[in-house]
Amino acid sequence: MKLNPSFIYLLLAVLTTNLAFSFYTMALTYFVYGATNSVFYSSLVTFISVGAKVLSGLWIGSITEKIKRKSLLIYSISIQLISMVLLYFLTNIEVFIVVIYLIVYILSFANGTFMPMKTKILKETLEEQDMSKGLSILNSIDQILLFSGWVLGAWIISLIGNNNLLLISVILLLIAFMSVLKIKTDNVTEERANKGTIGKISDLLKLLNSKPLIKNLIIIECLEVLIGSVWIGSITLKFVQNHLHQNIEWWGYINASYYLGTILGAFIVMKFSKIFQNKPVRIIIYFIALYGILLIIYSINALSIFAIVLVIFIGPILQIKEIVQESYLINMISHKDLVKLTGLKNALVQMSFLLSILIVGAITEVIKIQYVYTISGVFSCLIALYFYCFAKKYFKEQKY
Repeated sequence: MKLNPSFIYLLLAVLTTNLAFSFYTMALTYFVYGATNSVFYSSLVTFISVGAKVLSGLWIGSITEKIKRKSLLIYSISIQLISMVLLYFLTNIEVFIVVIYLIVYILSFANGTFMPMKTKILKETLEEQDMSKGLSILNSIDQILLFSGWVLGAWIISLIGNNNLLLISVILLLIAFMSVLKIKTDNVTEERANKGTIGKISDLLKLLNSKPLIKNLIIIECLEVLIGSVWIGSITLKFVQNHLHQNIEWWGYINASYYLGTILGAFIVMKFSKIFQNKPVRIIIYFIALYGILLIIYSINALSIFAIVLVIFIGPILQIKEIVQESYLINMISHKDLVKLTGLKNALVQMSFLLSILIVGAITEVIKIQYVYTISGVFSCLIALYFYCFAKKYFKEQKY
């Protein structure tokens, strides 16, 4: 695999942006909690961020019709950089929390437009046979940085304060800005449709409906996300304390094991990319089912050491499935529709994540925490069964 210079600059831009995002989320959550002493107000940082990304995903089609591709990349990263600088200065003075929320919304909206453009450039810079390997490189380094980010972020806050963590985020976004300037991509707008935003979204849904395989890949991703918030911090903490009967240190071990597994999974795909490209649909089905089975076992197990072993196995299975699924989806979508359909997919996935937090959070209040994982595992097996039935009907006698 020969690495295109634009891919390397894109890799640097994505990684520094994502690391800056994890740092600033930690810093602002800490800042808002310290200012209000409220879990609700501090959690609004994440809620507003995800909500803004949903809206940017829905509007990306209209945006790319008016702003040229390379210009949009530069505008997106510039807005994020300016917003981060403002947050750095505003957290040093007394300011209304609503102003912080407004800047978080602007920053997250800009970040939401950056991600679909990333997918478009990946398709331009990588050959179809190199897509899964390219995504593996990106995902493995991204997971390492995110893993390091959550560990380093807490350490930096305790050592030099949350405001300096924002300053580091500014520096990271400055590196991303310089990287974006070096990316070579056609500076053109997407084909214009003479319709309002609602009409464009309606046309996009019709387009998606006309592509059953792509539609079902997005459906299963949304369904997975809908029951996937069992891995967010508050849920895993409750599982460790109430089911495994361990202290907060084991919460850290479980989270670290999960990230370690995802990093391992990315390296496995990188090493054996040709094998995973061979029958991607079958791999997606098998790995969703395998994840569901392991999750059921994880839910009924009460041994802490075995729980860590299971999580280390779960990590690669999820990561391999996600890389194969994403690379297959990118290869399936035409250049013309890629940005719009990717934006729609991102919006639907983010909405599913918001719903997931509410649904899983509500369920944990009424049933034992281990049963939440059992339900999630059973649901994953049902998703695998649904996609198997669809694939069998869609491909008929063809190999898939």
